[in-house]
Amino acid sequence: MNRRLLVLASLLFVLVASCTQAQEAKQAPKDPPAASQAAKPDSPVVVRLLGESITEKEVLAAIDDLARRNQLPPQQMQQKNTLFFKDALDNMIGMILLKNESKEKKITADTAKVEETYKDLVKRFPSEEEFKKALIAQGMTEAELHKNIEQNLVYQQVIDQAVKDVPAPTDVEIKKFYDDNPQYFSAPEQVHAAHILLKIDKNATPEKKAEAKSKLEALRTDIESKKISFADAAAKNSEDPGSAKNSGDLGFFPRGQMVKPFENAVFTTKPGTLTPVIETQFGYHLINVIELKPAGKTPLEQAKNDVKNFLDRKAKQDAVQKYIADLRQKAKVETAITQEEWNKRHSPQKN
Repeated sequence: MNRRLLVLASLLFVLVASCTQAQEAKQAPKDPPAASQAAKPDSPVVVRLLGESITEKEVLAAIDDLARRNQLPPQQMQQKNTLFFKDALDNMIGMILLKNESKEKKITADTAKVEETYKDLVKRFPSEEEFKKALIAQGMTEAELHKNIEQNLVYQQVIDQAVKDVPAPTDVEIKKFYDDNPQYFSAPEQVHAAHILLKIDKNATPEKKAEAKSKLEALRTDIESKKISFADAAAKNSEDPGSAKNSGDLGFFPRGQMVKPFENAVFTTKPGTLTPVIETQFGYHLINVIELKPAGKTPLEQAKNDVKNFLDRKAKQDAVQKYIADLRQKAKVETAITQEEWNKRHSPQKN
């Protein structure tokens, strides 16, 4: 599927990540700060629900976490406290709601699964020492990480129960999305090519360069006269380690992926023929243009699985959002600091 649809899929499936899974190992996974049981004197309460309070200090810490994950540009970092207020607060409220549901449903995490997840995280680091350094950088202990993993697995079970009855998308729904969103399935012009590369040192003498070019010209003549196949010539002569083992085959690629002289040669040569010997910064190339696909639309059969996965994820996200919204309505969330009041307290001019 077109990359734009995949990006859209990731945007549409934004769940409370800290409630559903451990963070990537490089970030020493941890949940946003849990809401405190009671407001601290120096930290005003923002929201109260289910006997718990979320304080201003905790929301600011959660906002910092979101800003790091989103890699805001410098000009927006000054506005992070207002930009991410709602998302951070919603995440924290969602955590409390899920925690309460897990208690009511008596859901617990399997100890073996917690340990397995922990070990998987450690394996993502070059060494155990690097893993421990990352934990220290995040201000976490191994015990705290184990606890966070346990909580995440519990929250995931709650969410899994909430989406277990969501039906899979039908063929009719898949085709409708495909037909209604052609912008996601546009396929650029692509060419299928193979090449033989003879590398040339940047300080090569004119004689060395002429020698390499003459060798490729001779190979071109032998290939065209059927003395040797292009595949055999590439396997025996190409100095491109990535493609030589595949008979020089580079597969399909669009414009903009190869250096300009190479691109110009393959997209202007008739399929089934060889290009002239061309020079790039890598050396000299003889290219076999195998097939040219004009720009068009990705066929439905080719895009079907991606569309199905996208619609399935979107349906489950919608179900989770509704589930959280229903829990929130029942919990009677008491707002102590509104969005407007928060913005006044944390506008860039005041920070």
